[in-house]
Amino acid sequence: MRTLILYWFKIQAAKAAKNALAPHFNSNEVHDILQGYWKRYLLLKLEVQAMPTFGGSLMIHLSAMSTGFYQELTARGKSEEITTQLFYDIAWEVYQKMGRFSWWLAGWGNQGGYARLLKATRLFRAFPFNSPSYQWKDVQAGNNVVGFDCLKCPVAEYFQTKGLSEFCTKTWCALDYPLAEMWDSKLERSGSIAGGTKVCDFRWKVKQKEAHV
Repeated sequence: MRTLILYWFKIQAAKAAKNALAPHFNSNEVHDILQGYWKRYLLLKLEVQAMPTFGGSLMIHLSAMSTGFYQELTARGKSEEITTQLFYDIAWEVYQKMGRFSWWLAGWGNQGGYARLLKATRLFRAFPFNSPSYQWKDVQAGNNVVGFDCLKCPVAEYFQTKGLSEFCTKTWCALDYPLAEMWDSKLERSGSIAGGTKVCDFRWKVKQKEAHV
């Protein structure tokens, strides 16, 4: 199952990458980049540690894929800044598909506002960001605010071992903000584990026009 899901991510990433990379590389170079990052991932996955959950395992393998992409582009002379932006653009194209599906499921039963947002975040915390690979703590954060802290993030831990914590915060972590917009909310977070804090303090605030329970 993991292999099939990773293959889906590979296909989706390749589609997004062709558009994102086109202004920087010709078609042959784009083809070589896609081949090159995958070869790097195949080497990186040999050292990927086992996770206690399927979701956690999937996220670590995607982290290794991300690392392979970073290595491939920087090896071709792209700066860390450009590489980070290109990966962000590619990853968002894929991440928003995950987000749309969860948001659609959360809307069953004509749920909206806080109830829908709560369900959407719980779906993500059930899979793929599930315990015990991840550790979560619910927090009371006021009316129309879904609050919880992430106490353990295997993705942050993986990127730290590669010296890519900043890359993680500017891509994986940063993608949560447009996801919140997609989910009719605004995310406020003072820091992240990848960024050096002890917890990721997620506070999802329902947009005022949707603020009802």
